[in-house]
Amino acid sequence: MDKEATRRELFARIHSLTQAARSRHSAEIRNFLSEDAKFREAKTVFAYLNLPGEPCLDSLVSSFPEKRWAFSRVVDGERIVFHEIRNLEEAIQGNFGIREPDPSRHPELPRSEADLFLVPGVGFDPLNRARIGRGKGHYDRYLEGSGNDGRSVSLIGVTFSIQFTDLILEPHDVPMDRIVSETGWI
Repeated sequence: MDKEATRRELFARIHSLTQAARSRHSAEIRNFLSEDAKFREAKTVFAYLNLPGEPCLDSLVSSFPEKRWAFSRVVDGERIVFHEIRNLEEAIQGNFGIREPDPSRHPELPRSEADLFLVPGVGFDPLNRARIGRGKGHYDRYLEGSGNDGRSVSLIGVTFSIQFTDLILEPHDVPMDRIVSETGWI
């Protein structure tokens, strides 16, 4: 599998969606999440602040203020960390104009505090639940071993259905437990 060719194809699909379709699909994804038992039971949710073309989950924070929310931030271009943030208006523009928590205002949370991860990706395989990201391996390295402390941590891939593709699950890949798109759950 040529991962770069796969990414190019998936990005072309993502860019083919209109902004109206992205907004509509994001709302449908948020609805599926808000009705999901595992999501509702989770006390601490680790999520992402969407890049252009990714499903937007922002309104879940205000819809579920009782949850503890943590959002990703890339450190030194090499790894991701998650910071607790309650008000997304406090997010700042980080590297490359990407919204992220302000590390001077929002405490970093250890992975062990997560009950559920909402994971973005460039593409997902609906059969083996493999994920392809942007190529840096940040999420795979971070999620490796999630839940090995005896706790049940749910990994949910969040995507538009147009991003479904055939992927090979490689040894370093961390498959999702489930995937949600505007068409429902896998």
